[in-house]
Amino acid sequence: MALPAKVLERLPPELLQQGYGVQVGQRPEPEFPALSLGVAALDEALPDGGLARGAVIEFGIHGAALGTTLSLGACRSLQQAARALGASVPWCAFIDPSGTLYGPGVVAAGIELERLLVVRPPLEALSRVALRIVESGACALTIIDTLGVPGHSLGIDIGAWSRVVRRLSLAVDGTSHSVLLLTDAACPRPLPLPVTQRIELSRPNAGKLSLRVAKDKFGRVSSPRPIAWVRKEPSCEPEQGSLESLGVLRRA
Repeated sequence: MALPAKVLERLPPELLQQGYGVQVGQRPEPEFPALSLGVAALDEALPDGGLARGAVIEFGIHGAALGTTLSLGACRSLQQAARALGASVPWCAFIDPSGTLYGPGVVAAGIELERLLVVRPPLEALSRVALRIVESGACALTIIDTLGVPGHSLGIDIGAWSRVVRRLSLAVDGTSHSVLLLTDAACPRPLPLPVTQRIELSRPNAGKLSLRVAKDKFGRVSSPRPIAWVRKEPSCEPEQGSLESLGVLRRA
């Protein structure tokens, strides 16, 4: 529970510095830069200017293709940033239990396939496979799809994933790695998952996205924010600030 400002002012500085359970409502300076989604307007709408590192982030999606598009945009940004620095391109993983990720669309999105691990486990093994990949520490970004394709729900009980999410969080805590969990925003659940952030995304019309930070570890939630959606012909190097080449990266 947050403490009144007057009480905080009277606390010894060493108590605040050593972190004895006292939170002052501000996030400490992140150790690693935020992970860009490759779309400037989306990054600007997020509290950290992109996706947090060392965290599990839930994308509550209205529309499966939208989740694939945006998560692969983060993968592309991660690879491009490494190439720009002359560093080795990091591995990303896409866990695709529905087996519907469309290879040519991934290539058109500018993803380096040689550094993208696509895993297609049976549904009963999804959580176990996700834990093994993330706990191995081999992938800088792991995308876990629980959505499937529009009109064909995978029927995953995401409400039962609390223990899995806690283990995923422990595995990436203090690292530069991130986990993106794609879930159905409309699916009821008894309790929210223990993720660092829950970002709800929808596409109200062809030219607009809507983004809302529904949960944040540091209380930085927001109302729905409209984001322009620009569509052009696919290309391998999309312009910063648009989603033109990502398109629909799923097949029914």
